[in-house]
Amino acid sequence: QMAEKLNRPITEIANDLQDMFRKGLVFKKVKEGLPNWRGPAHIAQFHDGSILWPEAPPVFYDLWSKYMEIEWPKLASVLTELMPRPFTRVIPVGKSVDTGRVEVLAPENVREIIEGANRLAVTNCTCRLTMKKCDAPLEVCLQINKAADYTVERGSGREVTQAEALDIIQETENAGLVHVTLNKSSIGHFICNCCGCCCQSFTMLISDGLPICDPSRYRPGVNTDLCTGCGTCEERCYFNAIAVGDEDIATVEPDSCLGCGQCAIGCPEEAITMTEIREPSFIPE
Repeated sequence: QMAEKLNRPITEIANDLQDMFRKGLVFKKVKEGLPNWRGPAHIAQFHDGSILWPEAPPVFYDLWSKYMEIEWPKLASVLTELMPRPFTRVIPVGKSVDTGRVEVLAPENVREIIEGANRLAVTNCTCRLTMKKCDAPLEVCLQINKAADYTVERGSGREVTQAEALDIIQETENAGLVHVTLNKSSIGHFICNCCGCCCQSFTMLISDGLPICDPSRYRPGVNTDLCTGCGTCEERCYFNAIAVGDEDIATVEPDSCLGCGQCAIGCPEEAITMTEIREPSFIPE
């Protein structure tokens, strides 16, 4: 159809589309044996797709960095007003939640998501690849099922086993990164592992308070008998949601907390536990 409309040879059109596919400018879906092509559905898809262009020159990353610093804050504030719910949601660090004590649903259990996947791949974090504000692990964004198929076909990442994916998750948890996935009750197609200084969502949430990412269904609680006021939890929290007060006891600021569980797994006294505070219906269908 495109060749006919543009009056160009089919081979030229096919080659151009394949080049655009590799650059993250178009997406392919095969129907009845034939490829159907479309452009990015939104800025996040364009951002992540194009930045993972395997042959991208350094200047391309620099341009994206400038866009995210200058233009993205304006667009982010508009998007949060238009969207009924944020596109993404935090998943608590697996070992921070006692599955024998509270209910943990499949789409908020990192291990269950990985073990239930048909195919997995890993890519570089597009935010840290462009913003370069920290030395957190880079090759840690997990792609699931169809997203993994896309990643491998395009050459923007590599396929990994379930065991490798779980090792990556462990690496990110040790590094203090926060798990983020699609904000739906079904299993999403990605698990991002985000820092507070480069992430396109967290930076706006931290600096401007924009509700651009939903919290998990959990919140940390501090056992005052065990807390020694060491401040480890405060250091691990990107969101300034927990701090040691005048009485040398850590306290949680509920409105700022995203329920990631990093404070709980980092507490040397095991004084912090995650409590279920939102119903399962909090996660959108």
